Amino acid sequence: MAGGARQALRQAGGRRGHPELVRERSPKPRRRFRAGRLLAALHRASEILQVVIEPDAAAWAALVTLTAGEGFGFNRAFILLAEDNELRGRFGVGPRTREEAARVWAELRRDDAHPLDAIADVEPSVLEQEILKHTPTLARLSVPLEPGSTTWRKPFVGRPHHPNPSVRHWVEVLDSPALAVIPMLAAEQPWGVLLADNFVTGAPIFPGTLEAASTLANALRVALERTHLLLRLKQEERRRAAAEHATALIETARTLAHDLKNPLALAGGLARELADHATEGGMEIARDLATIAGAVHAAEERLAQLVDELASRVPGITLLAVDAAEVVERAVTAIRPLAAARAIHMVCQRASGPALALAEPSFLERCIENLVGNALQALREAQVMPGVVRVAVIVGEESVRIEVADNGPPLPPPLRSDPFSGGVSTHRRGTGLGLISVRRLVDAMGGRVEYDEREPGWVRFSLTLRRAS
Repeated sequence: MAGGARQALRQAGGRRGHPELVRERSPKPRRRFRAGRLLAALHRASEILQVVIEPDAAAWAALVTLTAGEGFGFNRAFILLAEDNELRGRFGVGPRTREEAARVWAELRRDDAHPLDAIADVEPSVLEQEILKHTPTLARLSVPLEPGSTTWRKPFVGRPHHPNPSVRHWVEVLDSPALAVIPMLAAEQPWGVLLADNFVTGAPIFPGTLEAASTLANALRVALERTHLLLRLKQEERRRAAAEHATALIETARTLAHDLKNPLALAGGLARELADHATEGGMEIARDLATIAGAVHAAEERLAQLVDELASRVPGITLLAVDAAEVVERAVTAIRPLAAARAIHMVCQRASGPALALAEPSFLERCIENLVGNALQALREAQVMPGVVRVAVIVGEESVRIEVADNGPPLPPPLRSDPFSGGVSTHRRGTGLGLISVRRLVDAMGGRVEYDEREPGWVRFSLTLRRAS
């Protein structure tokens, strides 16, 4: 016989050839013997249930204690747990037929096996075999959580004519003349039920055995609650570790993409400027520069989309007290060479003191770059002379506002109603994703972004963030 199957037989429990478990010849000595055996089994099971870390292992330990000959001596036992208004069969131990019981008990007697000695060290394959073996029975034992079962407080013996329909159903499914029903309660509410019987031996179920089984059921409930909590904690730790790892990778990729964006924008802009001002003798060079500029622009747009996608995948961000004026100055300084090459004048107006806003620094810098880049592109395509982009930082009592304005044409009608909806672009080669990405990043920082044409001759985007205390 295979090792796993042999252990299942040894730990499935049942009689070890003790005739006193079938009939009592001298009540007083046998009663003392039975009480001592129950206390010893309870003590052993309690020790295991206090340290077990897997729910199935806890269920196995309790049910083997119920069915072992040197334990409670039942022939078989089952656990039903209250889930979604149902008492649902979860685990079972013991033989399915009288023939199987005879084989198990013969094996136990031959090997002088003691199931309680092995309940702390069960192989996962044995648990899987036992679960598979009893799956059909456990499914049939599952019943709706009826109002009558919520009143059970003490263990009892159920018989074929019991008034509760669930008990009658269990008796019928198990073909049991007498079924021990041991309720498990939590905060006086149904938590589960232990079922056990002597369907082979027909041995009586004594009141003392029921009381001991009730104590065991309570210990099992506590153990299962603890093991389920441990499993949830482990799953949460794994989830957090995976999320932290993924966030770190995303942040690294986002930072790298962000660092590449400015050099690409500058290179592409300068290539376009050189191509536009090429002399007639340099038409071939101009075509090459235009091709390079187009390739750089395509890479820039793809990189911008990648940055936005990476930003949207970060599960959460930490807002810091950021000097918005410094971020604006850094972004404007990086883009000034491109503006100068296009003969566009950049004006930066900042507050006299720190402009501390609650923001994610790279998100804020990305938003400013996007808005300033849009302004430069709009002025270039509209051939506004002289073109001016004005960036201002305004500190209010509760907010910090960053304005990016230009003296170019207003947005076309499709964009005016909702410039941040995406899909519509004022640029010949644009995707319309720039403004929607700005709104997404600003939303993530708990701020807002708006568009207006209130000042004659100017279009303006305003980015408002909460002021840091």
